[in-house]
Amino acid sequence: MSAAFERFRYSFFDDPMSARDGLDLAALRELAGDERARAVEMLIDVLPDTRAVIGLGELRAREAEPFLAQILDAEEQEYREALATPGADRPADKRTYVAKALWQVRPDPRWLATLIDALAHGSEWTERMHAAEALFVAPDPIVVEPLKAALDDENELVRHHAARALLHIHGLPADAGDRDHFVYRIMSDDPARREAGKRDILAAVAGRVLAAR
Repeated sequence: MSAAFERFRYSFFDDPMSARDGLDLAALRELAGDERARAVEMLIDVLPDTRAVIGLGELRAREAEPFLAQILDAEEQEYREALATPGADRPADKRTYVAKALWQVRPDPRWLATLIDALAHGSEWTERMHAAEALFVAPDPIVVEPLKAALDDENELVRHHAARALLHIHGLPADAGDRDHFVYRIMSDDPARREAGKRDILAAVAGRVLAAR
C-alpha cells in the first residue's frame, strides 16, 4: 500500500486525536484505482461513523449515495421527532455532515434543503456553524439568501463561516491574514464594526456570478 493509503488508514481508523486535529483529507485526494476503491469499501463498512461520512463525501463516492441517503433519512426523522416532543434532547447535528457528503457525491437540492434548514433553525450554534461550513462547497443560487441572513446570527462563529461561504461560492478568497478583514469584523461584539463588515461582504459579492461546481 502507498504512503497515502497508510496515512488515510491511520487518520480515519486509528488516530485517537483526529477529532481534535482534523482528518487527513489530503491523503484521500491522493488515492486512485484499487486503493481508492478499497478506501471506499472500508468507509462504507463503518457507517454511520461521522469520519466515514466525511471521507466518502471527500472521495465523491457515488457507490455510497444510497447508504448516506438512508442515514440522512433516519437523522431527519429523529430530528423531527425531537422537535415534536417537548423536553426531548435534540439529536447531534450529524445531518449536516451527511447532507454535505451527499452534495459532494451528487449535487441535489434535497441535500441543500437540510443544510439551509439547519443554518436557519438549528437551536444550537454548533449546528448552524456546521451548516454554514458545509455550504462552503455548494455554489447554488438557493443558498445565497440563507447565508446572507446568517450574517446576522447571534453567534460570531456562525456569522464568520457564513461570510466565508458567501465569498467562496462567489469565487472570492475566503481567508485573510488581516484581522481587519470583513470576515473577522463580522464577528465583532461592536454593532457598528459588525454592521460595517456585513456591508463590505454584501458589496463584495453583489453582482458576481457563482463559482462553478
